[in-house]
Amino acid sequence: MYKSYLQIGVWVLIFLLLGAEPMQAQYFGRNKPIYKDLDFKVLESPHFRLYHYFQDQEDASRVIQDSERWYKLHYQVLKSSFLEPNPLIIYKNHADFQATTAITGEIGIGTGGVTEGMKNRVVMPVTLSNKQTDHVLGHEMVHAFQYNLLRTGDSTSISSVRNLPLWMVEGLAEYMSIGSTDPNTAMWMRDAVLNKDIPTLRDLTRKPEYFPYRWGQAFWSFVAGTWGDGVIRPLFMATAIYGYEEAIELVLRTDAKTLGSMWRKQLEDYYAPYMAKAQKSMTGTKLLHRENAGEMNISPMLSPNGKYIAYLSEQDVISLELFLADAKTGKKIKRLSKRIQQGDIDNINFLESAGTWSPFGEHFAFSVYSKGRNQLAILDVAKAKIIDEFDIPGVEAFSYPAWSPDGNSIVVSGLVEGQSDLYLYNLRTRKTTQLTNDAFSDLMPSWSGDGSRLVFSSDRPIQSQVVGSGKLSNNLTELVISTGEIKVHNVFSGADNLNPVFEPNGNSVLFLSDRDGFRNMYRYNLDNESVAQLTDYVTGISGITSFSPAISIARNEATVAYSYYLKGDYIIYTAPLNAFTATPVDAREVDFKAAVLPPQERIRPIVDANLATVYTPATTGRAETPVKELTYKPQFKLDNISNIAGVGVSSGPFGTGIQGGVNMLFSDIVGKNQLFAAASLNGEIYDFGAQVAYLRQVGRLQWGAIAGNVPYQSATFGYAIDTIQIGEDKFIVDNLIMQQIRTYQRQFALIGNYILSTTRRFEFGGGISHYSFRIDQYNNYYFGNAYIRTDKERLDAPDGFAFEQVYGAYVGDNSLFGLTSPLDGRRYRLHAERYFGEFNIWTFIADYRQYFFVRPFALAFRVLHQGRYGEDAESNQLAPLTIAYPTYIRGFGNEYISRSQEIGNGITFNNLYGSRVAVANAEIRLPFTGPERLAALKSDILFTDLNLFVDGGIAWSSERSVEEDQFSGSINYKPLISTGLSLRVNLFGYMVIEPYYAIPIEKNGRELANFGVNFAPGW
Repeated sequence: MYKSYLQIGVWVLIFLLLGAEPMQAQYFGRNKPIYKDLDFKVLESPHFRLYHYFQDQEDASRVIQDSERWYKLHYQVLKSSFLEPNPLIIYKNHADFQATTAITGEIGIGTGGVTEGMKNRVVMPVTLSNKQTDHVLGHEMVHAFQYNLLRTGDSTSISSVRNLPLWMVEGLAEYMSIGSTDPNTAMWMRDAVLNKDIPTLRDLTRKPEYFPYRWGQAFWSFVAGTWGDGVIRPLFMATAIYGYEEAIELVLRTDAKTLGSMWRKQLEDYYAPYMAKAQKSMTGTKLLHRENAGEMNISPMLSPNGKYIAYLSEQDVISLELFLADAKTGKKIKRLSKRIQQGDIDNINFLESAGTWSPFGEHFAFSVYSKGRNQLAILDVAKAKIIDEFDIPGVEAFSYPAWSPDGNSIVVSGLVEGQSDLYLYNLRTRKTTQLTNDAFSDLMPSWSGDGSRLVFSSDRPIQSQVVGSGKLSNNLTELVISTGEIKVHNVFSGADNLNPVFEPNGNSVLFLSDRDGFRNMYRYNLDNESVAQLTDYVTGISGITSFSPAISIARNEATVAYSYYLKGDYIIYTAPLNAFTATPVDAREVDFKAAVLPPQERIRPIVDANLATVYTPATTGRAETPVKELTYKPQFKLDNISNIAGVGVSSGPFGTGIQGGVNMLFSDIVGKNQLFAAASLNGEIYDFGAQVAYLRQVGRLQWGAIAGNVPYQSATFGYAIDTIQIGEDKFIVDNLIMQQIRTYQRQFALIGNYILSTTRRFEFGGGISHYSFRIDQYNNYYFGNAYIRTDKERLDAPDGFAFEQVYGAYVGDNSLFGLTSPLDGRRYRLHAERYFGEFNIWTFIADYRQYFFVRPFALAFRVLHQGRYGEDAESNQLAPLTIAYPTYIRGFGNEYISRSQEIGNGITFNNLYGSRVAVANAEIRLPFTGPERLAALKSDILFTDLNLFVDGGIAWSSERSVEEDQFSGSINYKPLISTGLSLRVNLFGYMVIEPYYAIPIEKNGRELANFGVNFAPGW
């Protein structure tokens, strides 16, 4: 009898392993589309191996020469040599970079580049701006040095990075690639001084609201300026070993609190005089701000008649979207673009593009990422609907669209083969005309009122600038459409002069400049070349980056909109053009003292001295380094190796056991092919398990294979009275029996995904599995309370069996996640699976989930059906499906069943199981503690959701609705419904725990109410 129960237990174990989850890699989740199979070529210099796919070798050569220049600059400070060429993978545009296979996970619009530690690969795209590309390259090279230092240090390794706070790592990369003079970071520092919000070093480490790049740069500027740049390496390495507090004491001979106080005083003392002279109030109407919109309101674009304003904002908290508002009152009219409703649009290009109105304001065009490239989306403003979406022929990447006054064309800044130029796209003929063609960056074009000229920002040098020296800067540049004549205006040489827009019906241009260390608005008269300053603000007119559009003008109304940075927010103001006070200034007057990150008087400024030699895009400024061309080789190498659960040996009455395991991940240099291998031993030698998985990531069709032998262990316990012989005597003893069940799964499977977009995919796969068993019985003999001995015997096990499996699924997920669960969007999965061989079964899953975020809470709904169909669907060898998972219905666990039997309501475990299940759920999700704009209660460390739920589910079998049960008689299959309250807690991103209180909705529901805990994110 005991053995027969055991065999049933073996079958239950098998199909608990098989039946609960289909064989897909992930149930839901967004996709990373790889639309192209890039043909990489290789160039090698003394310190770098460049992987690229440029058509022209000269374009690739410029990148590797620039890398060598940064190597020489950084080496002077960090003193670390690359023993072999460091890998550098360059993409021709950001869309291709977002699809990189070298870096796992999603690449966001705001990610300029990545350096990963195991292979020390620098992975980044070319950008529209030469200055930005060079900065990102210099920034990522610092990370390559940082990893190299950790890897080659006597007392450090890659794992030492956990001792380095993010603000130290990223801040150092910013400081060494930008230096101590930076108008953008200085704007943040002045804002903090103005609002008395300078963090301590502990605040920087613990509070996410202090952006690590800006604050880390300012910290390193202060430390390096006070102690000299020679202190950078020892402080960095000491922090990697001991943590930043002890490192500061060891290297700087002061404590972290004192150092923070010194830094605070430097900031306050340095910026106070500049801030005292600045304009105290903003010109115009405070239109969009945190009280009526979001904290980040950027890229304002006024309609031609000045009646409406389009802008980007996170005012709905969980995503950055395009909105339309009344330009007089700021009242939101509608959301123009909602990514979760436009599943084939991968992203909005919010960093470099504001969008552009058609001449009569009925349409709005903006740049999006779709199908692996930039596309222009045309929006019908009245309907808030995209009516057209298209490529610009010959221009794979572009931004800053500007609609011509006659409505026939749109001009863009295009990026082709790493070169930024202006392109004119005719909306009627669908033809593209290249307007500029050179090595200089051409950004932010704006049309004159008559459509004859363009004004734009370019890093072309003016006559007074020396080619080949000095930091890259952007100058006001004018293009005559009919002749192609280009003129660079001599205005604020050496400053960044960006975002030029023509005034209506005039010959003057409004633009933003950081010529005095602030970022203010100016007017330049093209006829007499005079300049007037229109604002004198204490922080600055700015978007997210220096290259983000921040001003616009209504063509027919002479009204200006601008985004202003204050108290960490981006606020949009509007004002009539004549409301600004125009103060004449000298076009040659440039002074960056207000942009300095203190101290101004610096000790041994190696970094600043090196950065002063950065060249312009002219090739004559590059020092040539020997470069050779190599044949591309995948270089399949180990990425990562880790132990599974340590190594150990144990011995006891059940034998000697060994525990240990290892995981290994291999990939080629650009990540197209990945190989995962794992091996473990947990017990005796026949508990050895191993798995190997291969993944091919090329194009939309991504596939892989899995093979392995996986042992599973379980046990049953029993008691018997037995007789044993000791010597010549026989004794009646108690036998405490443990039967150890080993189930061996040997499997080979093929899996694949066909990715349609970031939100939709097809899944498919198939394989063969073989199961075999081993049963060992341990007889533990006791005489009274005295232990005698343990005997081991091997029992007959069930015969092994094999079956084949194929599946296919259609999956969609455009949901936006909150603190512990999705808050907006939808998820769905239609899944079919077929088993052959030992069992003839069809399994179907239909799962649909919808989320609506209506601040301050979200409404969530789910309906799900999973069922087995076919001749073996009701086999008693199959573990039944169940609705008992707390992620399905809460409140119907063991405690509920136990109380149900006491009160005699007829509900038993059989009500929870069947060959088919259906589940329906509804929740009101309130972000309870967390970020101030999202949660009811502000918290920097505790992220929770408070949930009011109703769960319902039913399990049944196809052959009968009433079934005889050996314990309680006949059971009617009926829906089980509960309601209650739960609190999901996000434990620092590692897991979500959900304690809940559930009340079954039935006659004696309150008596059956119970507490439970769920360990999973919200469905």
